[in-house]
Amino acid sequence: MPEPAIPANLTVINDPEYRTEGILEGAPNENGIALNKLAQIFLGTAFGIALFAGPASAQKQGGSITVGLEADIPGFDPLKVGVFDTAAETAAAAIFDTLVYLDDKGKVQPKLALSWEPSEDFKTWTFKLRPGVKFHDGTPFNAEAVKANFDRQKDPANKCRCAFYLAGIKDAQAPDELTVVYNLNDPSVNFPAIITIQSSNWVIQSPTAWKTKGDDYNRNPVGTGPYILKSWTAGDRIVLEKNPDYWNKGHPYLDRIILKPLPDAQSRFASLQSGEADIIWDDEYDADNIQRAQKDPKMTVHNYAGSGAQVYAFNTKVAPFDDVRVRQAMVMAIDRKKMSQAITNGLARPASNPYGDGSWVKCKDDGALPNDVEKAKALIKDYGKPVDFKMIVTATPRGRNVGQVLQQFWKQVGANMEIEQVDQATIVPRAFMRQFQLTPWRIVDLADPDPQMYANFRTGSPVALANYSNPELDKLLERARVTANPEKRIEDYCAISRLINQEAIWFWTFQNIYYAISTSRLKGLPKIYHGVIDVSDVWLE
Repeated sequence: MPEPAIPANLTVINDPEYRTEGILEGAPNENGIALNKLAQIFLGTAFGIALFAGPASAQKQGGSITVGLEADIPGFDPLKVGVFDTAAETAAAAIFDTLVYLDDKGKVQPKLALSWEPSEDFKTWTFKLRPGVKFHDGTPFNAEAVKANFDRQKDPANKCRCAFYLAGIKDAQAPDELTVVYNLNDPSVNFPAIITIQSSNWVIQSPTAWKTKGDDYNRNPVGTGPYILKSWTAGDRIVLEKNPDYWNKGHPYLDRIILKPLPDAQSRFASLQSGEADIIWDDEYDADNIQRAQKDPKMTVHNYAGSGAQVYAFNTKVAPFDDVRVRQAMVMAIDRKKMSQAITNGLARPASNPYGDGSWVKCKDDGALPNDVEKAKALIKDYGKPVDFKMIVTATPRGRNVGQVLQQFWKQVGANMEIEQVDQATIVPRAFMRQFQLTPWRIVDLADPDPQMYANFRTGSPVALANYSNPELDKLLERARVTANPEKRIEDYCAISRLINQEAIWFWTFQNIYYAISTSRLKGLPKIYHGVIDVSDVWLE
C-alpha cells in the first residue's frame, strides 16, 4: 500500500469497506488528570491470574489443524510490512506473545507481563514482566527486549509505517530486567486494553533474531509464542510446530498449525467442506455459506459482535456536502435493514452510532436520524440545487454491490450518485488528502473508543476526514479521554454520537460482526477480537 505523506498518529486501513486494520494511537491534548481508583473498572489490573482457563476435562493434546486465511501474509518484520492485517495477526497470535490479553469477558489479563500500574495522571504505565521466558532462539525475554521492539519501530531513521500507532507514546524505559515503563504524551485510562492486539506494534519479537537475520527476518520470525515457524512456502502455506519449551506449561494443545491463504470465499468454504481446512475466516458478505454452515452439525459458526462500525465520511468542505441539509437527507434515505437483506441476506446488523453492541458505551439516545424518505426529499427540495456527487468504492464485486444499493436509495430522494471504483490501496491516501466527496472507512473493534474517536473527529487531526470543526465536539472528546469515571465517559460519548448524527458528518451502516467457520471438532476458540482468529490455544475433540 502506498505510504501517504502525513502526520504520524493515524490508522492504516487495508480494506475500508469490510475488514480494515489498525487503530489510532494518541493525538495532542493539553489537559486533564483522571482518578486512579475508578480506572480499575477499565483496567482489570491483574496479578498471576490463571491463563487461558477453560473446561479442563475437554482439553486434548496432539493433532494438527489447517487454517484457511482470507489473504496471503507478506511477512512479520514491522520495518518491512508496516502493519499486520488480520491474516498476519492470526499467525502472529501463535508465533508471538503480547504483554497482556483480553479474556472472554473483555478484562485485561497477564501474559508476558504479570502486573501493571498507572501513575496518578495516567501518563505513565509500569509493567512487571514474567521471569524465565525465552524466545524461540534461546535468548532471554526481558525489559530490554520490549524496549528494543518499541525503539526500533519508533526510530524516525527506520521510517516504519508502524510508528503511526506509537505517536501517543513518548518513550519506553527498562529500569531493570523485569520492569518496562511506557511514558505517554497524553493520559490513557485504558492503555493496557489497547495493547492487547496481536499487531505489529504489540507482539514481542526477538531482537537477536532481527539483528542476525537481517532482511531474511521478515519470513523467519522469532517470538516467545506457543508455536515456532517450521517452514514457509510463499503463496501456499506456513507450517508452525508446537514450542516444547513454552513458558505456559501444558500449552499449547496441538502439535502443528498450517496456515493457507485462500482469498476466494467459495474456495475457502469448499476446503472446509472437504476437510482440507479445519477453520476458515469469513464475513457477512458470504452469507450463503455462513447460513449453510449453521445448519450443518459437522460445522460450528463462531461470531463476535465487536465494537465500532462500517462507516462513510462526507467531505463537508466540498459541495453538495458543505450543506447539512444534503448530508441529513442522504442519511435519512438509507434503509439499513433493506440494505442488510440485499447484500448479506440480513446477517449484517444495522448501526446507529460508532460504538456497536460490543462496546461498553451504551446510549439510550444516540441521536440517530430516522429512515424517512419524505423528509429527505423535503430537505433536498429546500436545498434548491441539483445533488450530484461521486462515491468511492473498492473495485470488487462487494464494493460495487454496496455502491449500487446506496445509489438506489439516494435516487429515490432525488440525488444522483456516481460510483467511482478504485483499487483499495488508493482509498487511504485519497482519504488523507481529502480527495473525495464520500468515502468508505471503518471504526475497528477496540477495547476503548478514545483512540479512534479522538483521531476521527478532533479538529485538525489528519484522520478527521469530514473536514469538520466544532468546539463543542472537541470539548467532549477532550474530556472523555481523561475521565476515569465510566458513567461520565458514557455520557460524553453518547453526547458525541448525538452531535455527529445530527450534523451527519459521517454515517454508520453496519456493526462489526466477525466470523469464523470450523469443524465442530475444533474447541477452545476465544472471542474473535479485532477480527483475529486466534487458534494458538485450541484443541481437537
